[in-house]
Amino acid sequence: MTVKPFDSLKKITPILTVLAIAAIFRLWLLDSLPPALNFDEAGNGIAALDIAHGDFKIWWDIGGGKEPLMAYLTQPLFWLFGITPLALRLYAALMGIGAVGATYFLARQLFSAEPDDGFGWKLVPLWAAFGLATAFWHVSLSRIAFRANALPVVEALAFGFLWRGLRSRRTADFLWAGGFIGLVMYTYLAGRLLPVTLILFFGAETIVAWRRGQSPLLVQFWRQLLAMVGVAVAVDLPLAIFFARHPALLNARAGAVSIFSPAMNGGDFWGTLWHTTATTLGTFFAATGDPNSLVNIPGKPELSKVLAVFFAVGVLKSIGIFTLSNRRVVSKGENWHGTLFALLAWGVMLLPAILAPEGAPHHLRLIGTAPMTYILVALGLLAVGDWLARRIRFNPMAVTVALAVLVFGVTGVQTARDYFSHWANQVDHYMDFDVYAAELAATIAADDDPLARYIIPMDLRAAHEARHYSLDFYFAGEPPYRYLPVDEHTLAQSLTESARGKSILKVVRWTQDKHREADAKGLVTFLLATANAMPVAADPARVYTIETYRLPDENTAFAFPDIRNPVDATLDGKIQVRRSWVANGLTASGQVAVAVTFAPIAPIADNLKASVRLVAADGSVVAQTDRVLLHNWHQPTSLWPPEEVNEYYLLAPPADAPAGEYSARLVVYHPDTLAPLTDNGQVEVSLGVVSR
Repeated sequence: MTVKPFDSLKKITPILTVLAIAAIFRLWLLDSLPPALNFDEAGNGIAALDIAHGDFKIWWDIGGGKEPLMAYLTQPLFWLFGITPLALRLYAALMGIGAVGATYFLARQLFSAEPDDGFGWKLVPLWAAFGLATAFWHVSLSRIAFRANALPVVEALAFGFLWRGLRSRRTADFLWAGGFIGLVMYTYLAGRLLPVTLILFFGAETIVAWRRGQSPLLVQFWRQLLAMVGVAVAVDLPLAIFFARHPALLNARAGAVSIFSPAMNGGDFWGTLWHTTATTLGTFFAATGDPNSLVNIPGKPELSKVLAVFFAVGVLKSIGIFTLSNRRVVSKGENWHGTLFALLAWGVMLLPAILAPEGAPHHLRLIGTAPMTYILVALGLLAVGDWLARRIRFNPMAVTVALAVLVFGVTGVQTARDYFSHWANQVDHYMDFDVYAAELAATIAADDDPLARYIIPMDLRAAHEARHYSLDFYFAGEPPYRYLPVDEHTLAQSLTESARGKSILKVVRWTQDKHREADAKGLVTFLLATANAMPVAADPARVYTIETYRLPDENTAFAFPDIRNPVDATLDGKIQVRRSWVANGLTASGQVAVAVTFAPIAPIADNLKASVRLVAADGSVVAQTDRVLLHNWHQPTSLWPPEEVNEYYLLAPPADAPAGEYSARLVVYHPDTLAPLTDNGQVEVSLGVVSR
């Protein structure tokens, strides 16, 4: 009997419709919403740029570590759409659409062979896909270029091919499953838990099968499963070799956010575990939601109250204890395998969010639950539809279809409203999506002065994470700016090299970014002033200010002073002022430069401040600078290591101050009480004299 093309089209029309809906939600206005690239998105883009430039890698030690699949899959999109934010976002959107299709595929393999006893098992795949297609949390994540978006796709395909193999007994299906099981390790950190699902399921299934007097799947398919594991290991081998050579990178990110870390649990492991578990489960029962406005309307649960009810019914159904009117809804025959697997897989993929308490409930870390969440929702919806049909004595299939279309139709309308209106217009995304980086990139790109160089001071504590990946991606090549790690030991040389051949330096000073304290000690400012760079302008923006300096020439050299003048003052037996340096005369901008060498000689409980003052002959203070004392690595005095610490100050006397000699003096004091430390009863420490 031949199958007519019209009949085939009729069968696939429902899922094609659902995929079209998924595509609309994920592609509409994708070039402008979200408004710019978030730091993590841009980090993924930098990894993809490395591949585009021929630097092939299997791991990137940025952003806590990045798996490679996204970097490679983005290359065709770069070729089609250029190295643009849209290309990155298209990756996420296509993975989101793919997750809907893969969820349908998985659900078909789990339940397509079940007897249709009025319950409508064959509708589970369609409703699971429809639910995921219209889900706000998945729509939101599918529009952000996170590498994690590949996890639900690869996970669902791995499980789907496994179940197709268990039903068809074809070795090829097991080999495909093994390939995707191996590939999932290349998607996102949470993918490492996928094998746990398989171990738990086959272990539990073996116990249940033996108790029922049945042959376990492990016994029936041991050859095929062994082949599947072999393929998975082969696919994972390159990554395994990499981590064998770089073991510190294997759990670097996981260790940093782990609930087992005192920094994360605050010394209360069990309390933290309880809170994180409760809030994580709460997002599936309409009680809690991700507070991060980057991916969510803060506090909005993953499932609405209606879907939470269906989900709860689906969970109860999957464990075989939910009954209505004394009728067994969950079959104890064939389909307990699929429902058990769905529940176990969902539970395992909760662990990435539960074991990392930061930001709970963390919707991104829960992305691996997406396929099973909506399979469980579909099971619950069908159970409720079946129950309603029996109550009103109407066709169960018609009731279930009507219920699903109503529920997911309303969900889709709510998602469209919440995302494209509420989230897009009422949540401030300026910082979330590094809009400031896009603005700064546009400013720099528009500056055509060949003698100008932009420099961006970076906080030394940020290490290699100091780069602004969002800014870097917009230039996609050799950027017209230089990063400047603010390290006293290397800063002068780095600044000299950055300024070589330039007569204008433009310093980007962050005011709200993580690098806002990059130059907390004023080292960059001090070097510019002592090299007689003339400040020309300061152009403030929302997150940064661009300070423009005119250099003396195109070969300006920068250097910190050699601090040699002995002082040898001991303050309260805790800290010594050992040496000082006071510039002879004013800088080009009319400032007095002073440098001081401190050294701790006993534990210091407080974070002390220093006040450097310019004192006239009559004892009046004509200029003063107060600042917390900081080590090169930004530790305050309570955390100082036992070594010398240099501090650098600029004092700006008024333009009408009379000519003559001025004394530079130092006072160290407690910031809370303002009580000064003394040296043999003396409050002020003389540092030197300067003529004006």
